[in-house]
Amino acid sequence: MTIEHARWTLLAAILATVAAIFVSAIGPQRADASGNTVRTCGGGTIKLNSAEQRVLKLHNHARHAHGLKALCVQPDLTKAARAHAQEMLDKDYASHYSFDGESVGDRLARFGYTSGGYSYYLYGENIAWGCRSYGSPDYIFDWWMHSPEHRSNILDKRYRQVGIGVRSGTFKTCASATTYTVDFGTRHN
Repeated sequence: MTIEHARWTLLAAILATVAAIFVSAIGPQRADASGNTVRTCGGGTIKLNSAEQRVLKLHNHARHAHGLKALCVQPDLTKAARAHAQEMLDKDYASHYSFDGESVGDRLARFGYTSGGYSYYLYGENIAWGCRSYGSPDYIFDWWMHSPEHRSNILDKRYRQVGIGVRSGTFKTCASATTYTVDFGTRHN
């Protein structure tokens, strides 16, 4: 092996190591951003970020443990939940009402989840936010399960569809906060 060949081999090894470090450093972020594909109520697919998927798993695990059917992901509910979680984060508030005073029902209708064409229509909503580890999906879900009102939404056998929005950023005085909106619904004839 010549000295020139040894230098190129060493340079290639260094570049491969740097590339491996770079990929491992950004890999989890890319995986989280790309999301996890799940089936929707209508048989299509939708991508959920890792926190949204964890929230769905926790809901369905609790429902299964109580002899209830799993919730399916409904795209219009998901759009509404994501928009509300983001708005709460952006506008630095926590409420079931939108920042401009819009009710949950009006917000869901704005995103396409309406009673039109259905003889039975029902919806509900859970929201929350937490800072750092208090904003993890498991911590928030545990808090909901210990709150009678939130628990009743999670374990309401009438709900069959769900939309989940989880957004992270600065909220109130916390730079590592997470906001949650879970919209439950049922529509049928």
